[in-house]
Amino acid sequence: MNLGVIGCNTMGLMHCQMAENAGLKVVACGDISRDNARKAARKFGAEAVGDCVALCNRDDVDVVAVCTPTPTHTEYIQAAAGAGKHVFCEKPLGRTLETIDEALAAVERAGVKLYVGHVVRFFQEFEAMKARIDAGKIGNVGFVKTYRGGIFPGGKLGWFSDWNMSGGVTLDTIVHDMDWLRYVFGDPERIFAQNLKRVFSERIDYALVTMRMKCGTICNIVGTWAHPSGFRVKVDICGERGMVTFDSSEAPVSAQLRLGAGSGPSTIVPASPVLVSPYQLEWEDFAGWLAGTRKPRVTPEDGRWAVRMALAALESAETGQPVEFN
Repeated sequence: MNLGVIGCNTMGLMHCQMAENAGLKVVACGDISRDNARKAARKFGAEAVGDCVALCNRDDVDVVAVCTPTPTHTEYIQAAAGAGKHVFCEKPLGRTLETIDEALAAVERAGVKLYVGHVVRFFQEFEAMKARIDAGKIGNVGFVKTYRGGIFPGGKLGWFSDWNMSGGVTLDTIVHDMDWLRYVFGDPERIFAQNLKRVFSERIDYALVTMRMKCGTICNIVGTWAHPSGFRVKVDICGERGMVTFDSSEAPVSAQLRLGAGSGPSTIVPASPVLVSPYQLEWEDFAGWLAGTRKPRVTPEDGRWAVRMALAALESAETGQPVEFN
């Protein structure tokens, strides 16, 4: 199938390569910056396009990848769906639930497929942790702590600096962890959060979220854009018979069983020292869904749920009160 990519900066270029690795052909590269579009087009032997909505209407495009800033996601999803194209959208699915619902309605009307890039579900380390939990290696899980973040992204004029666009570290970064925790433990019951003010004049952000899942597991989620450099991910999963831990700066996933009875880049793409990139695996999953050979690991409803959790965390931080999920 032929792919048209909207947004040709860091993530767009990466997704072009991963999609081609998964068997798609990049035929059109669209960006409001013609320089970005031309750079991507030269790299992948495609055509540079300045009008991204027009890209959706091209006869030679079967699938549209949306790799633009968060508030524009739902606009391009609707344009692509209206043109009868399948859509891959980078996370988060949108900036508000209202615009997400409009986009999902457009996708349903058109009868096309929408895939959301919650790539942490494909990181091999996170899959290994989920497999150990599912197999009961550490017994029932009572507590999980995740940590994700590093340097403030985006450069001096990057759109991440606009809270109304990015939603800060909560919506842009730890939405990954919220999605993965729901993937592993099921729907949340309530959420409580604290974070810094929505003013990024000092170019830092930090959030601490506590989420209780309906299964009873308590999850602490830390997100930071306050490091002087670098990016780090840590996970501690505590079960009744032991722990599963992961630290991206140290070693692969490790299990510890009890013996007794008792100024940064425009976008940060976490590294994964494996033969096949998790980003390629998600494209292979999408391609399999398009071909009718598999069910998708990430559904549009999963994408909506991730934003719902992140927005609830922002609401809790603003009001100082927990938010319940019905």
